[in-house]
Amino acid sequence: MYLGPSPPRSLQIIHNGFNNLQITWEPPDISNGNITSYTLKAVVLKTFASNLLPAIESQIQGGASNSTILQGLQPGTKYNVSIIATNTHGDSEPTYISGWTLIGPPNKPVMPKVIEQTHTTVTVLLLEGSSEYGPVSAYQIFVSQPGIIPPSGPNVSYYNYETSMQQGLGYYITGEFESSEFYKYMKFTVGDGKMIGAYYNAPLNIQIMPQIGLTVISKFQRQVQYAYSDLINKLTNYNENRNDNVNSMTIILCVAIGLLGTLLVASIVLYFILRQRHKKFRMRKLPEQQELTLQGPLYEVDNLAYIPEDVPERVNHYQELKKKVWIIPQSSLTINDTIIRRGRFGTVHTGVIQKNDKPCAVTIHSIADKLLKISDKRHMLRELDICIKASPMKYLADLIGTCETHDTLYVVLELPPQTLKNCLLAARSGNIFPVEQILPIGSMIASALQHLENYKIVHEYLCARSVGISTEWTPKLMGHGISKYALEDIKYTRWTSIECLGNKRKHQPAVVWAFGVFLWEMLSIGGTPYSNFSLDSEVEEAIEQGVRLPQLPDTPDPLHEVMLSCWNVESQERPTFAELIRLVRIMLHIILNI
Repeated sequence: MYLGPSPPRSLQIIHNGFNNLQITWEPPDISNGNITSYTLKAVVLKTFASNLLPAIESQIQGGASNSTILQGLQPGTKYNVSIIATNTHGDSEPTYISGWTLIGPPNKPVMPKVIEQTHTTVTVLLLEGSSEYGPVSAYQIFVSQPGIIPPSGPNVSYYNYETSMQQGLGYYITGEFESSEFYKYMKFTVGDGKMIGAYYNAPLNIQIMPQIGLTVISKFQRQVQYAYSDLINKLTNYNENRNDNVNSMTIILCVAIGLLGTLLVASIVLYFILRQRHKKFRMRKLPEQQELTLQGPLYEVDNLAYIPEDVPERVNHYQELKKKVWIIPQSSLTINDTIIRRGRFGTVHTGVIQKNDKPCAVTIHSIADKLLKISDKRHMLRELDICIKASPMKYLADLIGTCETHDTLYVVLELPPQTLKNCLLAARSGNIFPVEQILPIGSMIASALQHLENYKIVHEYLCARSVGISTEWTPKLMGHGISKYALEDIKYTRWTSIECLGNKRKHQPAVVWAFGVFLWEMLSIGGTPYSNFSLDSEVEEAIEQGVRLPQLPDTPDPLHEVMLSCWNVESQERPTFAELIRLVRIMLHIILNI
């Protein structure tokens, strides 16, 4: 007689991760006693990996469990997941479901090689890309101006030439083609003025040494991942190195022979001239009364004729700004070698500054000032001036000062010990996070945003990751002006207002929308907004269809109403930051008096 349980019911995959699947189920209809465990097994059905993948098995002890996360899976792989229930008498029959893990980024592509160049074009040789975590779907060629380090990452995408020029980015996509067309474009001419895919292949200016790179794109089920090659930053004809060397030697030899020949002829001519003069001198007679004079050599000194060696002159385009900030002595600044971010104007590091005889942790933007184009210098100054205007403010991560060397400008900003996002996530693991601080933090951040609004500064990156926490739970808003390049590189679709979806320029009502999402993040103790949607495109579609973040169990109705007002479709109907400060303080007063 069979005494094992019946199969588990309603097996579902509720979340697909990069290397995991979140599984839920319901207990068997017939348990035949107590369920002691559940055993899940994931077997590969399809994969983009080149090697054989083992099955993954996980056992969940206890009959009360109804969900688990299967870890250690291969990205971009379809698994057949089975589950069996076990009691003291035996195992049930399995229940099955299949699902895909999310794709991962392709392998880093090889840097293109230059094989030919003209005054407006560069022809490069491309090597085929590969990926273990998804398909190789398409390729992009991108161009970056000298001195610009474009951002990179699996979720980072670039703009076309026109949009890049309008926004002053300094890097753009110059062509895109499908992987099936790779051998057609394997020798790719950058700058030929044609449309490659949907992108204008703009002519180049070789005199300013453009940088060129290759992007490999993986697309699958509305997911997109990118991988970027290193940049070519020196245009050299690789195919003709040998000929170039020969030509160079020929030119050098010809010049040397010409110079030696000229010297030989000049020596012969000089010899005959001196010989003739000597002969005339011997034949000439002096008069009887010769006036004797003693005349030494005459040295004429002309002070204006002295040309000093060229001394590098420091670019002083930000001299006016220097009057507004502390010029930090080099001896007071220690810069860590590790690069934490790559911004538009250079690299970002952490470091320590000695201020008032105390060490302070700081973020340091290292800017190779002399390598920046004039347009980038202007843009850098505008973003630096934003930090100067906004500082000091108690709830902002302030600009501390600048430090200057011969060729580098260091912009030094306050670095809080930890981010609010990390504090919230740590609270889920048992660390202390005083929930009574949530609304005060919200009120303080609203004050910081109102302060920025007074200076007509629009903060485009508001979320728990862009808020630092200093002593006594004082928040410090980061990401305004040049400090945005130190933020974690993520997509902000989940904090973007409905009217700004699709990369439209943000405005103050859009910041109010993001503030509502920010409050929800804190109340959910670090939850991901719209976590039931794995793709940003799904989030956008849901928002446009009227979906909003749900009311959390412990959130009072009046507070949720405040958040809903931030997400009003009509941007003019959203509250101002002055109103939000007042409303949040009222909520705090009500809660404290309950």
